[in-house]
Amino acid sequence: MGCMSACDDVYHRCSKIFDLAGINLLPNCNQTSPLTGLTLSSSNATCNSIPSKVTNPNAYYNLSAVPANFIAAKCPSPFIKDLDPFSSSSETLCLAGCCMPCPSQNFVSRRFPSLSFSNMTQFYPTGWTRRGFQATTILRAISSVLCLFMAISYLVLPDKRRHPSLLILNFSIALFVFSLVGFFSVGDPTRIQCANSTTPSTQDNNPLCAVQGALLIFGSLATCCWSAALILNLHLHTVWRSNFFSDRYDILNAFCWGYPAIIMAVILGLHKVKFEFADLCLVSMDAIFETFFYPMIAVICPAFLVHLATFVYIARMAFQESTLSETRHSTQSDPNPAGITTRTHKHVLVAVKIQWRALLLAVLAISAVVFYWIFYFTQINKMKTLVKDNSIKLNWIECMISPDGSQDNCTEDIRDYLPPFGVMIAAEAYVSSLGIWLAIVFGRMSLFRDWNDLLYDLRLFFTSRGSLKARNEQFFAL
Repeated sequence: MGCMSACDDVYHRCSKIFDLAGINLLPNCNQTSPLTGLTLSSSNATCNSIPSKVTNPNAYYNLSAVPANFIAAKCPSPFIKDLDPFSSSSETLCLAGCCMPCPSQNFVSRRFPSLSFSNMTQFYPTGWTRRGFQATTILRAISSVLCLFMAISYLVLPDKRRHPSLLILNFSIALFVFSLVGFFSVGDPTRIQCANSTTPSTQDNNPLCAVQGALLIFGSLATCCWSAALILNLHLHTVWRSNFFSDRYDILNAFCWGYPAIIMAVILGLHKVKFEFADLCLVSMDAIFETFFYPMIAVICPAFLVHLATFVYIARMAFQESTLSETRHSTQSDPNPAGITTRTHKHVLVAVKIQWRALLLAVLAISAVVFYWIFYFTQINKMKTLVKDNSIKLNWIECMISPDGSQDNCTEDIRDYLPPFGVMIAAEAYVSSLGIWLAIVFGRMSLFRDWNDLLYDLRLFFTSRGSLKARNEQFFAL
C-alpha cells in the first residue's frame, strides 16, 4: 500500500517545478490506486514506506540549466509576470518571465544587531522596510512644513530681513526645498519608486522621479552651501571682526543658489537620476560619488576647517583671558595688554552668544550630510556587487522559488550585500529631521511674540480703515 506522506512530499518538492512549466503530471493523492483499488495510507507503519535517498532536502532548484528563452507559465509568489520578458534589465530581478515586484527592497530582509549591540542577530520582520521608510518620509514632510513656517517668518516679520538673519532665511528656504520631496511619496511611495509593477523609476520613465530627484539634489547642495555661509560668517565676525557679507549677498546668492543649480543640471543631463532605495529618487549608485557627494564634500570640507579654526581661536582667547585674570593682580606690568585681551575676549563672547544658534544649525546640517555620505560609502556601495553579479541574484531566486524558500530564510544568501536596516533608518531619519531642528533652534518665544505683534498691527490697520470708511459713508449720508 502506498504512503500518503510520500505523495505529499512529492507535491511539496515538485509542484512549483510543474507550475513553472505549465503542466500537471503529479497524481492526485486522494484518489484510489488503479492497481490496488485502495487509497493511500496516512500511517507509515501500515504502508510501503521507502526511506528517501535525497542527500540534501534543503537544496535549491538549479535554474542555471533553464534555457535562456524559457518563459514560465506561472510565477511562484512573490514573483509576478514580467511585462516584457525579452527586454528586462538585470536590475529588475527577472528570470524566465517572472520578476520580483517593485520595489524589491520590500521583499528582502536583513539580519541586524540587537539594540544592545551584542553579537546576537535576528531576522528583521517582513514589512518593516516599508513602514520604516514611510516613517522617515512623514518626518521629512513635517520638517518641510516647519521650514516653510520659519522661512515665512524671516521673510515677513520686522527686523528679520537684514544681516545676519538673511542667512537663516536663505538656509530655511534651502532646507524647505530639501524636505519638500517627502510629499511626493507620502501615502503611496510606489509612484516614486516604480515606473510599473516590476521596473524601478528613473528620470526617463517616471516624471515624478525626475522632479523629486532634481529638487533633492538642489536642496541638498543648497543646504550645504548656506550652512557653509553661516560658519564662514561667524568666523569673519569673531576672528576678524568683519561684516563682510552684510552688503555682499549678491555673491552669496550667486554661489549658494548657482552652484547647486549647475550640479543639478549636470546630473539631469547625464540622466543619472533614479530610484535606488528608501522612498526617494536620487543619483544612481554608479555615479553618485563623482557627481553628487564629491561636489558636496568640496563645500563641506572647507567649511569644517573654517569651523575648526574658529573654535581654536575661541578656545585660545578663553585660555588667555583665564591666564591674565589670574596674574593681573599679582604683577605690576602695564595693564593695557590685559585690557586689550579682555576686550577681545568680550567680543568673542558676544559674537558666539549672538550666532551660536546659527552655528549649531549649520553643524547639524553638515554632520547629517557627512553621516549620510559615510552610510552610502560603507553600506549602499556594497549593493553594486549585488546588482552586477548575476550569480548572486540567481542563487537568491533559486532559494525563493524552492519548496521551503521565503523572504526571511533566503536573505542569508545575499545579506552580506545588503545594508543593515537600522543604519538605513538612522541615516534617513537624521537628514529628514533637520527641519524639526531648525524649528527647535530658532523657534523662540520672541518669534511668536513678533507674530502676535504683527497680527495685532494688521488687525488695528484693517479695523481703523473700516471705521474710517464707515465715518465717511455717514458723512456723505448726511
